Amino acid sequence: MIEATLTAPPTILIVDDQPSDLLLLTQAVEGLGEIHIANNGQMALEVARQCRPDLILLDIQMPGMNGFQLCRLIKADPRLCDAAILFVTAHTQSENEIKALELGGIDFIEKPLNIPVVQVHVRAHLNLRQAAKRLAYYDELTGLPNRSLLQDRADQALQKAQRNHSKVVLLMLDLDNFKSINDSVDHAVGDAVLAEVARRLTQFSRGIDTVSRRGGDEFVMLLSEVTRLDVISQFVERVLDVIASPMHVNDKRYDITASAGVGVYPDDSEDFVSLYRHADTAMYQAKKLGRNRYRFFSQGLENLSRARHLLEGHMRSALEQGVFEVFYQAKYHTQQRTICGMEALIRWRKADGTLVSPAEFIPLAEETGLIIPIGRYVLIQACHDAQRLVRMGLNVPVSVNISAVQFREESFLGMVQDALALTGLAPAMLELEITESVLAHDMKVASAVLDELKAMGVNIAIDDFGTGYSSLTYLKSLPIDVLKIDQSFIRDMLTDKSDAAIVEAIVRMGHALGLMLIAEGVEQEEQSSKLLALGCLVMQGYLYCRPMPFVDICKFLQTTPLTKPLGSHQSNKGMLT
Repeated sequence: MIEATLTAPPTILIVDDQPSDLLLLTQAVEGLGEIHIANNGQMALEVARQCRPDLILLDIQMPGMNGFQLCRLIKADPRLCDAAILFVTAHTQSENEIKALELGGIDFIEKPLNIPVVQVHVRAHLNLRQAAKRLAYYDELTGLPNRSLLQDRADQALQKAQRNHSKVVLLMLDLDNFKSINDSVDHAVGDAVLAEVARRLTQFSRGIDTVSRRGGDEFVMLLSEVTRLDVISQFVERVLDVIASPMHVNDKRYDITASAGVGVYPDDSEDFVSLYRHADTAMYQAKKLGRNRYRFFSQGLENLSRARHLLEGHMRSALEQGVFEVFYQAKYHTQQRTICGMEALIRWRKADGTLVSPAEFIPLAEETGLIIPIGRYVLIQACHDAQRLVRMGLNVPVSVNISAVQFREESFLGMVQDALALTGLAPAMLELEITESVLAHDMKVASAVLDELKAMGVNIAIDDFGTGYSSLTYLKSLPIDVLKIDQSFIRDMLTDKSDAAIVEAIVRMGHALGLMLIAEGVEQEEQSSKLLALGCLVMQGYLYCRPMPFVDICKFLQTTPLTKPLGSHQSNKGMLT
């Protein structure tokens, strides 16, 4: 048991064939630990195997087995090799000291013995040994038990719970948006915040509980001898409140919150490994719900976690093997009865030929960062295919969806420039679709990026308009060309008065601001007629064209009249009249 090892007094073995030296050494280390003595090598080996010493004071010159031979045997024994060996001898030749160190000794004490000198040497090495043990089982920054010590305590808690028919609860905590502190201030402040969280959790916990730092900004609380499940929710809520209480570092206030996951033994876990994993799964789900929340583990969450793990692995393989495809869906100008553009859509075809829905893998790609290489691939492929169409005499602008993760990436603008340069596509033939959430995150940064894109000559569309942070401020001030009305409003606009009113309001607003409007998800003639009557001229949906591979969209475009490319605000206004 680790705890017993850390708290037990150190064991000291003294090996010397001279009774007077044995007495002096014993007097020197008295009170520093549990003392054992031996007057020859063989006896010392037997005693050492029984008491497992932390430190050995070893004479070199002894009849039979000398100190060097004994040291070699001790260091060869896996059960004894960690002992700190201090050689004690009257022979002061440098070759003896060198040999002692080469065999694994860590210090050299000369005879005749000086008790204060021996005490200083022994105490120093015992302190170093205790510090090393502590580093092995405690977090250096916070002083909390690390995972090794946590597991040791959890094993004991689970055994006790099994005997007493009680429960053990594992609470996994992850600080929300902690990275922003390190990024915006400095790591010293971040360390101070972590230390304060550790202090609060320790102060709040019971004496029988364990607070551990998992690493980074994650903490674990092991609650032993829990008899009632109905009090756990209340306890977790109080823990979150304790963390959320304002803290001050260098006279500056910081408001920290945490997301928590709860696993319970034996209700949803059979051992510490599954308990730890289940609490982690629940914490991840809480993180997805927003800040300052908690979730309990359930089998459904576990299945979801496993599915996500498999999906991420498959997605990485798919990216490496190049099995992602880009499909295209045409945009139809209903008044002119022409194709005025197309949207690039990512598709993932599995080995059996079936397609994985983007709704299944795009959110995970954004969370794992895989959206960056996937998005780069789609952008380059879309520009390449649009340029191929140009060479075929088919001038069809292409629009590409840009995720919030991509948009915030430092290399985003360079990626767009590289894609255009690599494929030779004119910037006016490229439209980038971003969601309202991108603008809401940081208006100043978003504005600067959009200005750069407009300077390149690229067109900007707001995708899924009406479902997010709709604001006249950014519509009026940002260089936006197109509003795409979300299909959720189009779907029920014929039967739901609220949806119909929203669509009409968006169209009127677009007209007033001189923006092009595109209705998504148009599947019925009645929807098309209603939208046309409102003044929305461009539509996208199954009624006109389903998403299809590049080969098929080429054939489709060759049989359908084309309109002029979507361009700047000026040309868009013309499309609205």
